[in-house]
Amino acid sequence: MAPDDTDAHGRAEAITAHNPFSGNRLGFDAPSVVDARVEGRTVIVTYADSTRNTFHHQWLRHSCYSEVSGSPADGIRFTTAISFDSDIAPTSVAALDGDLAIVWNDGHTSLFGSDWLRHHAYDTAGRARRASWRPTTWRAELADHFPTVSWENACDGGEGQLRLYRTLLDYGIVCVSGLGTEPEQTEALANLLGPIHETTVYGYIYDVRAEPVAKLGAKTGMPQAPHIDDAFAYSPPGIDVFHCLHNTDIGGMSTYVDGFAIAESIRAEAPEAHELLTTVPIQHIRRHPDEIDLRFRGPLISLDEWGNTRGIRYFDRAMAPLDVDPDLVEPMYDAIREYNRRMVDPAFVAEIRVSPGDGMLIDNHRVMHGRTAFDPSSGRHIRLCHVPRDEFHGRWRELARRLAPADHDLHLPQGSLT
Repeated sequence: MAPDDTDAHGRAEAITAHNPFSGNRLGFDAPSVVDARVEGRTVIVTYADSTRNTFHHQWLRHSCYSEVSGSPADGIRFTTAISFDSDIAPTSVAALDGDLAIVWNDGHTSLFGSDWLRHHAYDTAGRARRASWRPTTWRAELADHFPTVSWENACDGGEGQLRLYRTLLDYGIVCVSGLGTEPEQTEALANLLGPIHETTVYGYIYDVRAEPVAKLGAKTGMPQAPHIDDAFAYSPPGIDVFHCLHNTDIGGMSTYVDGFAIAESIRAEAPEAHELLTTVPIQHIRRHPDEIDLRFRGPLISLDEWGNTRGIRYFDRAMAPLDVDPDLVEPMYDAIREYNRRMVDPAFVAEIRVSPGDGMLIDNHRVMHGRTAFDPSSGRHIRLCHVPRDEFHGRWRELARRLAPADHDLHLPQGSLT
């Protein structure tokens, strides 16, 4: 890089960000700031609807997004936690044209929009709102009213696509009808959620059809018990994208199980098993000789900071020998059996026949998928690829920011990470 380029990029005012710079504003409607006062080490803000929020001095100074301080939205940020001392404090605070204006004792000036403050408030109500998302759990009855969005609506870039995203978030699964049987539609469906993730096991797009010499069980006519794809990977596929090109009229039924519903059933009915399944790691493996050996250890059920189910990681055919304390061997088998028994219980299994030209999007950290046996000569043909869940969640947030701003910052389940 030429010296003049280095000098230009060293000045905050010379940087042209890809994201339009908005400072501490979201662009949403919100009651104006009508009063601000300092109390101890905090600033108390009052809005036009008489509600209040309290913010610590350090939090406000660190959260100031300005041309000088930068913004984490671009990763171009100059003010960090060591840029100011712990005794940072305002010399003045005021309500200014509906915003919060602060002059600091280090000479910096901050301006916060009321919408930004309310969405980031960390009082009990604010934190509860952001943590309020809950899944819609289901059992076998889902087959009678399967969540479905037409391809025409799903790809409209607006309310139809938002409905697709919401359905996938809430149920962990959604059928996209009328996609068509052209092979290129597989990629088109995946691209609604994010870029396809290529893997050693599946490649870019994987054609699931019976073959004379099968490398994986998927390429046989054998039944497949419900399972999570690639439980042996450090980061299992986030969203499974299935596209049916041809199906059979006999056998080949698709089976789906809500792992979150199973987890909550075990929590209620077998709490000791739930404790083991959320704390004691099991290992999954997948080895292709002379090619790759994948292994992951972690709990079957992952919980978030509030104790809610965050992710499921279980693939019975890929589970390695238990490597646990000898005293836990038998209790762990009992606990795993609690999960496995429900996983194959018809009361939990939603079974449907996917029609040619339909797609299926599945949260692979929650919903287990399988199939019944079929005649391998039937020509049944399903295409499969994967999209990372953070790409999907990121696109959901951006679309929600435009069409449903109250939901754009909700905490979403981050999957079976540990």
